[in-house]
Amino acid sequence: MPQWAHLRPGAFAANALQWAGQVRAGDVVRGPYGEARTSPLHERDLAAVAVAALLGDELVGRAMPLTGPEDLTVAAQVAILGSVLGRELRYEELPPERARAAMTAANPWVPEEAIASMLSYLAGTVGHPAPLTGEVERILGRAPLPFAAWAADHAAAFA
Repeated sequence: MPQWAHLRPGAFAANALQWAGQVRAGDVVRGPYGEARTSPLHERDLAAVAVAALLGDELVGRAMPLTGPEDLTVAAQVAILGSVLGRELRYEELPPERARAAMTAANPWVPEEAIASMLSYLAGTVGHPAPLTGEVERILGRAPLPFAAWAADHAAAFA
């Protein structure tokens, strides 16, 4: 019988790469729902959990929701990124209709339903704390990496 482990990451810290062009062009990041809340997961943590799943039997048959260590708004992520870059960045919230149009224009290969779904997801997180599962720490024996560590690891993408 095949064995499995289901890694279920939530928000990826790498989603912040979508702001790289805006950060290179100035000090304002524009997008929808600045108060949307996520717990961004560093890809190194996801990879480390995947290695643990592949090399050991402890995770066999488990579905693990994986989160980063912090409940952060989108605007807070932009501020942290600015701090790491040594610049003051600010988030300017766009109305959902403008954000949808900008996302569609920038990503013409992405189905309209996918963009609508993502915007709906973000809207639903406003005012609600992002989940913090603790699974990464239980599996790895250390806290997950904070968003600031991700930003430092990827600062060159924003320069």
